[in-house]
Amino acid sequence: MNVMRLQQLRDLLAVVSHGGYRAAARALDVSQAGLTKSLAKLEEEHDIVLIERTSQGIALTAEGEEFVTYARAVLHEADRAEAWLNRARRPAPKQVKVGASVEPSLRLVPAVLKDFRNAFPKTTIHLTQRSSNELVAAVLDNRLDFAVMRLPQDAMSDDLQVQPLYSTSAAIVARRGHPLSDATSVSELVDSHWIVVGDPSRPGHQDESIQELFLQHRLGRPRFAAVSDSVFGAISMLLESDCVARLPAQLLRHPLTAGNLIEIPVREQSNLAYQVGIVSKATRRLSPEGAQLVAMLRSYARLTGVLDLDAVSRA
Repeated sequence: MNVMRLQQLRDLLAVVSHGGYRAAARALDVSQAGLTKSLAKLEEEHDIVLIERTSQGIALTAEGEEFVTYARAVLHEADRAEAWLNRARRPAPKQVKVGASVEPSLRLVPAVLKDFRNAFPKTTIHLTQRSSNELVAAVLDNRLDFAVMRLPQDAMSDDLQVQPLYSTSAAIVARRGHPLSDATSVSELVDSHWIVVGDPSRPGHQDESIQELFLQHRLGRPRFAAVSDSVFGAISMLLESDCVARLPAQLLRHPLTAGNLIEIPVREQSNLAYQVGIVSKATRRLSPEGAQLVAMLRSYARLTGVLDLDAVSRA
């Protein structure tokens, strides 16, 4: 039986992330020949081709694309196990890695921060704001403990546990005085340039909400002007341009934006509604701190009347 080694997985991810063997070998401070031999042995022992050489460099095969997802998850768990062993010898600061889409990062997560800090003063929350697709990928790869996010319309992976919280709505927003501020249909915005919130290093992964909107109304592909990894970076660009964005309606009432942004009153409001929920990996047990933070988020949503009881009963 051939035993796969963690170093082979690290070698594979290095080649993928650096775009080739030479750059990966330089980053790992190893010989290019040794790195090539390591991955060739992995492929040979398991009778599979993961990487192909092309005229542009290297490319993952279909099997390679799928395997890299598993490799990332395995290495994250291995790093987590090593960190646990280190903590057993020397207590280390605890942390909860949380992902959030825009609306819950403004509305829900800040509301429970004080109570969580009182309960766990030595635990740090690491908050990452990304689009729903990116957050799902990070949860599956074990880069996040869980995510509080806009739930996509399509069915989610069986590897995920989904806890719906509440229904909310987005708005098409622009700067005050925008030339299309009186538009009444999404079709009037077909030539507009859009700003989205997501990871600028992963083009095409941030825009699912805009894509859904255009697809529903058969408007073709939207024009994207910019991707910002911060909602307030996106707002700054909106205020200085004629771009538009689909953002949570809650944002219009935020103290930092009230009066500066306006909602474009399109009639397709029903298409802007969506659900927010907590997404975690079904096979991964949360730490006591992570589980308590999830409980606090659900409790706050319930006590403030935000929690969608119908959605919870369907879950």
